[in-house]
Amino acid sequence: MNQILQAFRLFTSKGVEFLRLFDEHSPYDIASYGIELSLAKEYSKLADALFSSTNSTRLQRDSIALAEEKQLSVNHLLMIDKLARQLNARGAAWKLRAELIAYNGTLEEVKAYGQQRIKELIGEKPKEPGVRLSRSKNGMRTLSITDTQRSITDFEKTLAANITDEDKPRSAALLEAFWNHVNGNGGVIEPKYRPVIAIGLEESAEIFSGAGSETNVGVSDGTTMTGAEIVNLAMSGALGDKLYAGLFHPTAGPVNLYEARFASPKQRILATAENLVCPWPDCGVPADRCQVHHIDAHKNGGQTNPSNLTMLCKYHNGVNDDGDPGTPGAQKRKNKRGRMRRHRGKVRLQTPGGKLVGNTHELSTMGAMDLI
Repeated sequence: MNQILQAFRLFTSKGVEFLRLFDEHSPYDIASYGIELSLAKEYSKLADALFSSTNSTRLQRDSIALAEEKQLSVNHLLMIDKLARQLNARGAAWKLRAELIAYNGTLEEVKAYGQQRIKELIGEKPKEPGVRLSRSKNGMRTLSITDTQRSITDFEKTLAANITDEDKPRSAALLEAFWNHVNGNGGVIEPKYRPVIAIGLEESAEIFSGAGSETNVGVSDGTTMTGAEIVNLAMSGALGDKLYAGLFHPTAGPVNLYEARFASPKQRILATAENLVCPWPDCGVPADRCQVHHIDAHKNGGQTNPSNLTMLCKYHNGVNDDGDPGTPGAQKRKNKRGRMRRHRGKVRLQTPGGKLVGNTHELSTMGAMDLI
């Protein structure tokens, strides 16, 4: 047999063993060996599903052992997991994983059987009612509302009855009617917080002199603003009666904030101005919805000073490795996610393998440290 085919056969027959690598290492570290990062993340997510603690301990152990015995491939296990994740009832996901791992057939045959079992178990999955908002992109965002057909249809009729320009495309005409409807019934509620705007010193001089109308800057609520919009907001009083100036060192990070009255709000504003979105790679949660995070954990002696603080979303603040030694004698699962570090002034994720990874979100390159 061709050596390449032999190597391929060896790889496909070691699905469980291969996934153990992703249970022990960060996907960013493994990606450095040549695998596509998005694929490494997908395998890491699968490893979490297979090896993380569960209430179905015996089922988990026996199923993994059977998958090894049957020499199932990574793609076979990935397909099974995607089906199992559709079940939310307690223990249901592992019951289906076990059933599909035990089912004999090709990947395609097992997939068809699994899809049929999903229909039997949960039927046609209904849409969940709710309001969903997209990330900002090129100055635009999308608002999506899902509710009962009667509620949405009645609202559509309300908007249609208020269309003022029949020659406009329907989507544009409905948008205009929507804002007319909102503004005619109390308007848009002003936020209780003041968003932080990150502007370089030279840019701010241009903007407030009226010469920087085309300048685009980042805001901590996940959006961007032009210089003209900032001036208009300042003139209308929407930015408050004071403008705050934050001082940042090129390598040390945030140093001080002038005109702030109390230490805690001052430090939060500095951390927000530095990272307008959660700095964890691939995260897009705006800083206004994040928590203040101690880079060197406070419980381990980390100081509450500007250079040791950053903003992390609730989820990444929880999974960050704080270096907690845990209870003596207790088994502590190895943290493969890594932890936040300040490197050359900027906050980055340091993987367990030592690789420093930054967020690639548009607003991550528009914070205060990127303006120095």
